[in-house]
Amino acid sequence: MKNNIKLLDGSMSYPLELDGYNLNNRLWTGDALINNPELIKKIHKGYINSGADYLLTSTYQISYDILREKGIHSEEIKEVFQKSLDLAKEAIIEANTKKDIKVVASLGPFASYNKSASEYVGIYDCTDDDIYNFHTNNLNVIKEIDYEIILYETIPCLREIKILSMIFDKLDQEVWVSMTCNDDINFRDGSSISEACNILSEFDNITTIGLNCFSPLYVEEAYKMLKNNTKKKIIIYPNSGEIYNPKEKIWTGKKLYKNKMIKKWLSLSPDIIGGCCRVGYDDIKKMREEIDNYEK
Repeated sequence: MKNNIKLLDGSMSYPLELDGYNLNNRLWTGDALINNPELIKKIHKGYINSGADYLLTSTYQISYDILREKGIHSEEIKEVFQKSLDLAKEAIIEANTKKDIKVVASLGPFASYNKSASEYVGIYDCTDDDIYNFHTNNLNVIKEIDYEIILYETIPCLREIKILSMIFDKLDQEVWVSMTCNDDINFRDGSSISEACNILSEFDNITTIGLNCFSPLYVEEAYKMLKNNTKKKIIIYPNSGEIYNPKEKIWTGKKLYKNKMIKKWLSLSPDIIGGCCRVGYDDIKKMREEIDNYEK
């Protein structure tokens, strides 16, 4: 019997780096969204050609607060988010595919704003109001954009999940939430992901809960933890297995993705798999091939 596993795309930053794009700026991949949109569209097409069912927008590090600090006015900020959706939709049309590919709006954690790469440690030197206002400001923009699905991704701590739980009901769109974890499948600061699953499972508009940007070596443990703590759909998209040094802003080590590893993931029957940092076209293509050839 054929499986129903769907495929998310991979990293936006990795193809940009391979193209020689300078990501050493506050907007990260969002800089290309604003200044080189055709390159973003090219990357979307690359993932379409690799077999992705879902495309993430290039907005992880784009936020109302960052753009306002850069002197961009509210109406123009809305246009930036709208452009992220338009580029993905244009890529789907231009790829001339018969697949029903959906666009997912990527929203980063407070860590994507505070400059300290704290998504890797989960500790914020700020007030709860700072985090709440950051997400509320984003919400006031994105709820005016025709995104079908909103993904809050790489959430590094239970504290932020609790704050986000105060705004989920204000969204009309389908919501996905993906958290990031240490090797013990707890948040980066050691707080409980199982407790977060219990909180998130209470929201009707949250359809999918998952984990991203962690080692592919721990996918099996991550899936089982999620499965034991929620009845929502499960999404898993680890990074390449390389290790990020936030001080030097470099990746070290080697990629750990192997076809045998992907087969093991599929045997767990997650609803959606994909890739995060340093996972590119070839990795997503391998996943597509394994999904298409896998039978329960």
